[in-house]
Amino acid sequence: MTRVAGWLIVLGLCVVAASSRAQVILPPVFQTANGVYIDADSTLHQRQTDTANDLAAKRLRAKALAHPPADQDLTYVSLPRLLEQVKTLVEQKKELPPDVRYLSGLTRIRYVFVYPEEHDLIIAGPSEAYDATTPSQPFGKVTGRPVMHLDDLVTALRNPQAFGCSLDPHPDSLNRSNAVMKELAKATRAERMKALKEAMGPQQVRLWGTPRDSRLAFITIAADYKLKRLILGLDPMPVAGVGSPVDNTRAAANRFWFEVNYAPLLVSPAGDAFELRGPRLLIKPGTFSTDTHGATESSKAFARRFTAKIDELSVVQPLFADLQNVADLCVVASLIHRDRLDRKAGVDLSWLASEEGYKPKPVPTPKTAETLVNYTNGSLVAGGVTLDTSNVVAPDHREKDSKGALAKVRARPTGGAWTRTDDAPSHGK
Repeated sequence: MTRVAGWLIVLGLCVVAASSRAQVILPPVFQTANGVYIDADSTLHQRQTDTANDLAAKRLRAKALAHPPADQDLTYVSLPRLLEQVKTLVEQKKELPPDVRYLSGLTRIRYVFVYPEEHDLIIAGPSEAYDATTPSQPFGKVTGRPVMHLDDLVTALRNPQAFGCSLDPHPDSLNRSNAVMKELAKATRAERMKALKEAMGPQQVRLWGTPRDSRLAFITIAADYKLKRLILGLDPMPVAGVGSPVDNTRAAANRFWFEVNYAPLLVSPAGDAFELRGPRLLIKPGTFSTDTHGATESSKAFARRFTAKIDELSVVQPLFADLQNVADLCVVASLIHRDRLDRKAGVDLSWLASEEGYKPKPVPTPKTAETLVNYTNGSLVAGGVTLDTSNVVAPDHREKDSKGALAKVRARPTGGAWTRTDDAPSHGK
């Protein structure tokens, strides 16, 4: 973060959950997604105009915010049967159908079930009919929420540990910004903002611990970028009551970052049923590093308000909803790995989890991101995503289902992917 004469220059950091590296080739289909785009120079930008598809999704999200839909039926997806479908199609060199690629339209994961006698391992959650006109950003036709991706699940299964990214400024950024402010001291605000942005140049995007061409990497960078724009006031906050973190009474260096935020897992006595509960995400304030010490009272209050509104924000901001989806899939992968659920179910997921098996479609991640500049009397650093799901599945972060609430949901009909019509427990998110 660099502060010069009241100017706000945002630099960033992001850290998530997975590992391994790869070079990316940019396929045109992923040049744009959920309000951002990557240009020919591999730089991330805000998209200034909406497509007809974007507007349709926005209308659905606005309606869902004003009138939340009633409890949706659950869709149950069998992982071993999914693997069998994918493997057969890959061996036949056929394209995956949308219901396989988008996990039957799941918009969230609420449950994980193990069936040792049937050699089955199930993930379950609400689903919707979806619009996949833009393959990189299919959305539900009821709420406009992004749907789950098979590729994200595969990446999470292969890398059930921490991964990260950072947006690095030019090493000489401080001298550059000082020179601009001195040279253009009498210029207009707009002229100084433009010159400062040009002098700073784009920030370099660094990734580690995950394939550079993975969709998980792209979503975390894009969500971080959107968070910065909201905090800077470059985009209007889409939900009332969140406010701004800027303290105009002082200059302060703050960083805001996403972390996972789950209530204790509800677990059946036999360890064969799990419920994911809680809002999935929160933001924390700190100084230059991801350390909450030194955060201002204004930034702490802002973080509390933002976190309290995270579900509403995710209804209207698809990048945050997508990050929630990524968090759910990472929790599932960590839970399978931690509790050896595949072995408990008597299923073999090794082909799906192997680099030699299914090949996710490459998704371009930006090599750079435009520096965001705004005018304020305070100063802050915005940025980051840290999804460490190991704590979510830890033994001391679990609640025993002593009332047997999970047994009813676990008693599902036979089949690969299907929708229940009976009621599920209403607790949790």
